[in-house]
Amino acid sequence: MPRHTVYFLSSHQHRGLMAEIWANRLMLPDWEIRSAAWTQDSHSSSNEMPLEVMKEIILDLPTVEARIYNPEEVSEADLIIALHDGDLEHGDIPSDLPSQKLLHWDIRNPELRSTDSSEQWALYQEICDEIAMNIKNMEAYFRADYV
Repeated sequence: MPRHTVYFLSSHQHRGLMAEIWANRLMLPDWEIRSAAWTQDSHSSSNEMPLEVMKEIILDLPTVEARIYNPEEVSEADLIIALHDGDLEHGDIPSDLPSQKLLHWDIRNPELRSTDSSEQWALYQEICDEIAMNIKNMEAYFRADYV
C-alpha cells in the first residue's frame, strides 16, 4: 500500500509542529506527517514555548523537523491542512495550494495575539488542546482504506 503524506502548514512553524506531533501520536503507518512554515521569522523560529507547552502533556516529545515551505513538495501531498488565525492571517495562506487537497483550521496565532509571554503561554495551552481535538477528529480519515 502506498504511503500518503499530510502537510500541516502555518505562518510560523509552531502550530504546524504541534499538529505534526499530535498526528504522530496516532501511529499511522500509511502516512508521512510533515509540517512547514509559509513565512520565515527568525524570532518566531527560535521560540521554544510551544514545545515546552507540549512537554507538559507529552513527556517524551518525538523529534520533529522544522521545514521551510516548498510549494512543489507540499502540492504533491495527499492532504494539506492550513492552520491560520482567521482574524489575522486568512489572506496570508499561500495562494498556490491545490484547493481539492486543502483544509482550513482556524487556530489562533499566539505570537500575533499578544506580546506578553504569560498570555502567549496560556494561548499556546489552549491551541494545543484545539489542535489535539482536530487531529482526533481526523483519525477516521487517516485510518480509512479509501484515501
